[in-house]
Amino acid sequence: MDRKTETKRLGVYLALAFGLTWIIFFIYILSGNIWAADGEISGMDQFVSLGMLCPALAMLLTRYVTREGFAVTGKDSMLLGINFKDGKWVYFAIAMFLPWIYIELGSALTLLISPNAFDPHNPELLGLADNERAIVYIQPLAAIVSGATVSFAAFGEEVGWRGYMLPKMIKLWGIGKAVVIGGIIWGIWHWPLTYVGHNFGTEYFGYPFTGFAAMCVLCIFMGIILTFVTCKSDSIWPAAILHAINNASPSVLQYFINHDKMTGWRSDSVVSFLIGILPMIAVAIYILIKWLKAFAE
Repeated sequence: MDRKTETKRLGVYLALAFGLTWIIFFIYILSGNIWAADGEISGMDQFVSLGMLCPALAMLLTRYVTREGFAVTGKDSMLLGINFKDGKWVYFAIAMFLPWIYIELGSALTLLISPNAFDPHNPELLGLADNERAIVYIQPLAAIVSGATVSFAAFGEEVGWRGYMLPKMIKLWGIGKAVVIGGIIWGIWHWPLTYVGHNFGTEYFGYPFTGFAAMCVLCIFMGIILTFVTCKSDSIWPAAILHAINNASPSVLQYFINHDKMTGWRSDSVVSFLIGILPMIAVAIYILIKWLKAFAE
C-alpha cells in the first residue's frame, strides 16, 4: 500500500465531501432557516436534504481526480455488489432488524428512567383517532420495508463514508482508530444542521456545543455498526439499508412517550437522545470488541 497516495485520496475526498455539503447547508442557514420542531418539511428542508447525496458525489469526483478508477466490486472498489453467498446474507438481515431492536430497547430504557412520560393518549401519537392507532403496531414493519427499498439519501452518505472514507482509514490506521476518527469526522459534518436545530432543537443545555458532542457520539458508535456490516458483506448496501431504517425509527414504544411529561435533567433533548441510544452504543461496543479480538487472533 502506498500510504502517501491513500492519504492524498482521503484528503481530497474529505475536502470535497465537506465543501460540497456545507455549501448547501450554509445556503440553508444564511437564508434564515431553522429546522422545524414540529417535523413539518419545507421546500428549503428538501433542498438541504440534497447534502445527503454529496458524499457519494465527492467519492466519484475523488476517484476521477486521483485516477483511482470506478471498479464496482473487488479490492478498492465502490462496493456496489450484492452477494448472499458464504453467509453474507446474514449482514443484510442484521441491517434490516438490528435498528428495530436497539431503538425499541432505547424507548424502553427511556420509559424505565422516566416512567411518568408513558402516555397511552400521547397527543403526538401520529395524530390518529383511538380506533386508528392499531397502525402504530405495524410501524416497525413499515419502517423496515421503506428503509430497505427507498434508501437513496442513506446510500448517498454510505457510499462515501463507509464505501470510501473508512476503507482508506482502516488501511492507514487500523479498525480501532479508523472508526473513532471516522465517526468524529462524520459527526462534525452534521454540525451545521445541528446548529439550526436538527435532531435536538435549540433549547437544550449547552447549546450548540453539547449537541455537537452528542452527534459525534452517535456517529462514532453507529459508524462502528455500519462499518462492520460493510466490511463483512463486502457491500455498501447493508449499511445503506441499516442507515435508512435507523432514520425511519422503527419502534412502537416511542409513540407512547410524551416528552412534555419529562422533568428535570431528563427533559433535556440531548440527555433524552443519549439515553435512547445507549442500547445501540452497547451493541457497537460489543461488535468492536469481538471484531478487534478476531483480528488479534
